[in-house]
Amino acid sequence: MASNNDDSSSNFFTNDLDRNDSERDLYAILHINKDADTTTIQQAYRRLTLLYHPDKHTDSRNKQLAVDLFIQVKNAYDILNDPQKRAIYDVVGMKGLKAEGWEIITRTRTAREILDEYERLAKEREEKRFNQITNPNASIHATINLTDIFNQINSIDDNNNILPKIETTEFTVEQSIDIPLTRQDTATINAVATIRNGRGIGSLTTSFRRILSDLSWFRIDLTYGQRPYIGFHYFRRITQKLQANVHTTFSFIMSRKTLVTSGFIFSINYQLTHNLTSSLQWKTGRASFMKGILQYNRQKWMLGLINTFGAIDGVYRFPNVCNLRCSLKLFIFGPWVEYGIDRQLTKHTYGSATVAISARMGVLLRLKFIRGNQTFTIPLPLSQDVLPSAIFYATIVPTLAYLVLDRLIIQPFARSEQEREQKKHEDEAREKQSEHRREAMNAQEVLRSLVEQIKDKEGSQGLIILKAYYGHLTSIINESSIKIIDVSIPLQTLVKDSTLKIETTVSKSNLTGFYDPCIGEEKSLFIKYSFHSHIHSVTYKDLDPVILPNRNHLIL
Repeated sequence: MASNNDDSSSNFFTNDLDRNDSERDLYAILHINKDADTTTIQQAYRRLTLLYHPDKHTDSRNKQLAVDLFIQVKNAYDILNDPQKRAIYDVVGMKGLKAEGWEIITRTRTAREILDEYERLAKEREEKRFNQITNPNASIHATINLTDIFNQINSIDDNNNILPKIETTEFTVEQSIDIPLTRQDTATINAVATIRNGRGIGSLTTSFRRILSDLSWFRIDLTYGQRPYIGFHYFRRITQKLQANVHTTFSFIMSRKTLVTSGFIFSINYQLTHNLTSSLQWKTGRASFMKGILQYNRQKWMLGLINTFGAIDGVYRFPNVCNLRCSLKLFIFGPWVEYGIDRQLTKHTYGSATVAISARMGVLLRLKFIRGNQTFTIPLPLSQDVLPSAIFYATIVPTLAYLVLDRLIIQPFARSEQEREQKKHEDEAREKQSEHRREAMNAQEVLRSLVEQIKDKEGSQGLIILKAYYGHLTSIINESSIKIIDVSIPLQTLVKDSTLKIETTVSKSNLTGFYDPCIGEEKSLFIKYSFHSHIHSVTYKDLDPVILPNRNHLIL
């Protein structure tokens, strides 16, 4: 039973969706909350563009820094004032706006629907990245016959001292190269060479794929081998939850000079709920079948009728461990049973082991490894009859081999990768902190020239910020501590008509003139201000909105 990237639930190396973009929060840039209406957004934009307008500065350096602040405000306004962009930003963040292929999104769509759409686009980008890493695509299939080993184990001949015969009965190599022609068109050349019981065959396939829109594509396959044929494949995303595709092939029989088809394959997939997905497949012509698949979160069940046998397949997912698979097919000649596991071995590598048992085939162990678009399949026939010893070894040996491999190689490698990624994130965080500090200091330098004008306008009876510190505050504020910063200048510039309002409920490190001086630690904002010639003092938590003045802040 094959493993694939979609089915694996082991996420040791998978980056979860992170909504915390490194860019500053757009609502904080405009000093509004996330529930702000269009009028509030426009008012905030007009006020801040007047405050940061470059023409207010004569110094060339301050003028350029003011331009940067002006552009930040305009970019934030352009996104939050656009219903579609704002809906995407609210759920996914800036990374969602950088994704291509969005359908029309409105704020009436639920967060789950927008997130599902982003995950679809992210999956497509990840597939393209895998293609870049692993191109050209390749697969190797090697069938190694081990039946002689178990024949000797179960032999009653005590004089049988001949070494067991191990032979490769089939070896197949497949290679394909993708050739992008335009953004919509891609050509693929695929070659297959197979040696089976000493006889070799091969084929060459040329494919042309055109993306008709963000919702559909069409592909034509031309194959030259023992029998040339042409194939057609069409895919269409009908809605966000419903997709369909159809596939057929036509082959040319030289002796009869006729064109025949093996039939059509129709399939539809529909997402019933966030956790429940259904699909239906129907094939006409030779080897016709119809089967349905119902997948619920960690479990997957498939029911179908294929020619003269019935089948039921199941997958149970153990998070961060493996996927357990089982399958039962009922043929005329008897049952066919398969069971196995698959899991993610490294960031780009998946592995699976499957045991197949049937009266016609005997016992088969199938090993499969997938790295991006490279596939290695190794079927190992163990016995032509259903032998308990073959079933035992097919189950136990791969399990023990994996446990040893996991303990000695996979887990140490995983830990080293996690440590490397953690160090990388820490370095990036320090670099971002330095960058944000530089931006905050530049912003304060620009705003410094406006402070005296605002204080003069407020007068002695107005709202004057005397001291303001942001960061990891203790009962005794140490002004020289590297974990706090002086933010009296940016706060004073936000005062208008003896009122200071910061309605955003995100971290205040996103505000203009602020940065995070103590990443990962609890932060507060201390403000000491004068209003009507009386001294006031207040400390806000990092996510609390700020509203000044307030009589409860008065120092008696």
